Amino acid sequence: MTLLLGGCAAGGSPSIPSSPDATANRQWLLTADPKERTLYVNDVSDGNPTGSIGGVELGVHAGTIQLGRGRVAFVDESKPSLDILEIDKQGKPKIERSFNIPDPKGKWERAGWITTDATKRYVAVGSDFDGSTEQQVTLVDLENNGLWTVSLHTNEVTLATTGKAGTEEMHTFLAGDPLRLVVSSGGKLDAYLVTDISSGNAAPAPHSSTVLGAYPHGPVMSNAGDSIGSTLNAGVETVPVTKDGFGTPVSADYQAGIGQSYRPRMAPDGTTFVGAQAARVEKGAAWNSIPAFLMSGSMTQGKIASVPLGAGIATRAAVSSRFAAVVLTQAGGDNLILIDRNEETGLYDGGKAAIALEPLKAGPKPGQDSKAAETRFVAATKDGETVFVSRGGEGVISQIATSESKTKRSITFPTTLASGGYLAVVSSEEVPFDLGGR
Repeated sequence: MTLLLGGCAAGGSPSIPSSPDATANRQWLLTADPKERTLYVNDVSDGNPTGSIGGVELGVHAGTIQLGRGRVAFVDESKPSLDILEIDKQGKPKIERSFNIPDPKGKWERAGWITTDATKRYVAVGSDFDGSTEQQVTLVDLENNGLWTVSLHTNEVTLATTGKAGTEEMHTFLAGDPLRLVVSSGGKLDAYLVTDISSGNAAPAPHSSTVLGAYPHGPVMSNAGDSIGSTLNAGVETVPVTKDGFGTPVSADYQAGIGQSYRPRMAPDGTTFVGAQAARVEKGAAWNSIPAFLMSGSMTQGKIASVPLGAGIATRAAVSSRFAAVVLTQAGGDNLILIDRNEETGLYDGGKAAIALEPLKAGPKPGQDSKAAETRFVAATKDGETVFVSRGGEGVISQIATSESKTKRSITFPTTLASGGYLAVVSSEEVPFDLGGR
């Protein structure tokens, strides 16, 4: 880990620095360039750089967990380790603690999913050993720096995506009272008592289990930790976590012809989830002919809504208390699309607005395979006043003022932010609302 003195610059009018109010909420844009193993921090209020750290490869698949008070948990895939990043009131970042993830067999590929509990005391890191029924979870106690790694058996199933035998990704949750580690294990959810794991049992027996639908690939959970679930191949399924095990599951199917949402995230109300979707099409369909959608749903009410965005490629969604945001790349140009929150239902299926963006220089081209093209990443402040959109391969992030529907400034970086990099807005005072890595 190397502290970098160089940083990134914001284009626009210079600002006069002032001493931050110790009680005021400060917001920071955290940007990662995993390929270059660098983290950057910028002040949301003016876009100016406040610090950077080198030698850290933030795992984009697992993402980050907001722990509150300017602290963020993520996996450094280069080690691997669970790192706790702290950003102080001046915006200076440091790795406050780092916990090595055991890899005795040298099998580590990447972190699958990471999670915390409602009190933010524990963080769990699940493995992603592709094709294996033997997985591991490392549990960290942030209160006393305890660390335990358990080996867990998962099941081979008939994959809903191919019809062939295989393994699904293992979700991780920290939920319920008494607190349990819950994992998806191929056709079911298995719960393990945290007290059993923290007592040193490296191969614990399940406390309880319940059936789970096919091909989970998007963990969702309430901010109270009392309900968990996933986006599945055919719809969304959630289940209460009770004292003795699991309650009655609630499910909702996707609309006909619409595919799975792979990367949902929780909204600020702590019970609504949001994610992008694409239509189910024949293999080989042109990327710019595939309809995209914005999906949102309730953890408890068994209902989802999918709003059509147009044909093209949608990014992972960002979400605020006012709207959900995605960038849709189309043959005719790129747009940041904002879908308003429905105040009556809590779903994000209200009015739609589009803000035009300059196309990526190395973005997808009609008639060409989109897999080799550059992409974007999107992040938003909780209040929805500001959205950040990266320009993959160009080392630039556009800071967009939503009230003005225009780019407020461009923030430049010394590295290219290949594949869009990774973005998150970190707050010094706001209470986090998502217990999963996003």
